[in-house]
Amino acid sequence: MPRIPAELSINGVYAPPWLVAALLGLLLAMVLARLANWTGLSRFVWHPPLFFAALVVACTVLMGTTLVPAFFG
Repeated sequence: MPRIPAELSINGVYAPPWLVAALLGLLLAMVLARLANWTGLSRFVWHPPLFFAALVVACTVLMGTTLVPAFFG
C-alpha cells in the first residue's frame, strides 16, 4: 500500500503534494486551453471561464492520481 508523502521538499521549500498537483494541473489546463483556442475548438464552448475552471479541476485530479498514487485514497 503506497503511503501519501506528508510534504515534498523542493529546494528546501516544503509543499504539500496536493499543491504541487494543483500547480501542474493549472499549467496543463493553460496549455490545453491555448491549444483549443489555436485549433478553433473553443468556439464550441458555451462559457469559457466555467470550462477553464472545470478543465483545471480535471487536470489537477489527473496530475494528483498519476504523480501521487495515493492522492485520493
